[in-house]
Amino acid sequence: MTNRMSTVCPNRDKGSYRHMLDLVSAVNFQEIINTLLAGTGAHLAQEDSRHPRGRCNKPDWTEIELEDYLKRHPVPRHIGLDRRWWIAFKGKRPTWDLICHLEADGTPGLLIVEAKAHLCEMSETDCKSPVDLNNDRSVANDLSIRLRLAEATSELTGLGLGTFRLSAEHDYQLSNRLAYLQKLAREGVPTILMYLGWLRSADWTTDPFVDESAWENAVQGHFSRVGPWEFVGSKHRYETGASFQMIVRSLSPDLLKRDDGYARPGACHPA
Repeated sequence: MTNRMSTVCPNRDKGSYRHMLDLVSAVNFQEIINTLLAGTGAHLAQEDSRHPRGRCNKPDWTEIELEDYLKRHPVPRHIGLDRRWWIAFKGKRPTWDLICHLEADGTPGLLIVEAKAHLCEMSETDCKSPVDLNNDRSVANDLSIRLRLAEATSELTGLGLGTFRLSAEHDYQLSNRLAYLQKLAREGVPTILMYLGWLRSADWTTDPFVDESAWENAVQGHFSRVGPWEFVGSKHRYETGASFQMIVRSLSPDLLKRDDGYARPGACHPA
């Protein structure tokens, strides 16, 4: 069989998704990510196992569930997440804009990234998909998700910073990101959740994040509905020894460079 590069392009190559594919394809990827991680005590692992990887083939750009990622790229001394933890039956699990291996204080861990390019992506009305009350498996999955959110709420509130309110009814994406962050650390995996804002995205002319302050204010308003802002930026640690933290960073797409010296590659330029 002839091995040829796919000519198919991602069907959602715009805004935050486009910028992320540009980032993972950039020759200065590791430099940029390590700069964004400054102050955390963490840096990318030498083999960072990034996903997505680029635009060459569909598996390279398709968003992935963390459970599947850990099967392909296990963290040393961690058996991976049980696929039945979030939901017991077939259904939708959270997918991630970027996952990488890192080292946190010398210990193998994970970087999980949620990226945004404009304000409307952070709506309070973001909620879990509706449950089908006529389908027992759908009901079971719905109950499982709500239990996971309740467990994470209790664990995070137990940090003593204030009350958390993770929810399936509002700000669901942020809620499930925090639940996964807490779960990984509880299982002994040092983890950093990065909320990454793309500044002045040319793909969004109505409500882009114009500067770092605008992005941080947007995240703070978003986060205030699910927990105390004091949680963000601070490093926390379980008795397992695993540290975990959420950080807020921003980046201009103009800083992404290809090996030909040009920035901001075209939508379907092969990585």
